[in-house]
Amino acid sequence: MAKAVFHQDFNYSSRKRNVGWGIKASEEPQTLPEEVIAAGVAAGVATRVSPRKAKTAKKGQEAGVN
Repeated sequence: MAKAVFHQDFNYSSRKRNVGWGIKASEEPQTLPEEVIAAGVAAGVATRVSPRKAKTAKKGQEAGVN
């Protein structure tokens, strides 16, 4: 699933499945299927949010060891 911030309300009907979404505008990122996010970005009503990178253990240390 992908994340995006929707600046306007957006309705989308899937081209692949028999389903549709009614997305309300919000300043908070929303997690939706890639198909919906791509359509929102293409329509100019959404901005993608990059996924956060996971923190990794420093070199020479094992995760979970103090």
